[in-house]
Amino acid sequence: MASAEQLEALINLENNLKAQYEKKLTAERYKTEEQLEAKAKLQATIAQQAAEINELKSGGTDIKRLEQENRELSNRSENIKNEFDALRAKNKAAQKELGTLKSEVKELKQLDAKKLKKNLVETKKKLEEQRKANDLLSKSNKEYKQESYEYQNTIANLEKEIETLKPAEEAEKVEEKELAEA
Repeated sequence: MASAEQLEALINLENNLKAQYEKKLTAERYKTEEQLEAKAKLQATIAQQAAEINELKSGGTDIKRLEQENRELSNRSENIKNEFDALRAKNKAAQKELGTLKSEVKELKQLDAKKLKKNLVETKKKLEEQRKANDLLSKSNKEYKQESYEYQNTIANLEKEIETLKPAEEAEKVEEKELAEA
């Protein structure tokens, strides 16, 4: 009997242990199931996030491409701006040079050989005409002086003759008066 009692005691002990551990096992089973569900949810979330990451990666390459194009366009615009500034500086320099060239051309036009020669020829003609006119004036002046001298001499001679004739005339007048009185 002792072995039946021991067997019974063992069965009771087993049942007690089973009862104790079964609560713990069911609690652990529930925990495990909850953890499996949480794991499944997390895996679904991970899969969803992976899909989103893949979309973002594909979108990221578009963004990277756009950023690269933006950098290239910025560089191009900077280069164009630099070229424009260089061209503006060249243009200003060219305008200054053009101004100096225009003034030089103006001065050279004033010193143009054809014009100078033409002016020289015209000046020579005018000078020759003035010389001829001066010669004519000199000749006519000489003639007028000569005539004037001759006229003055004639006038002087005539005045002398008048002076010599005046006393004779006065004498005649006196005689005429005397005759008229007599």
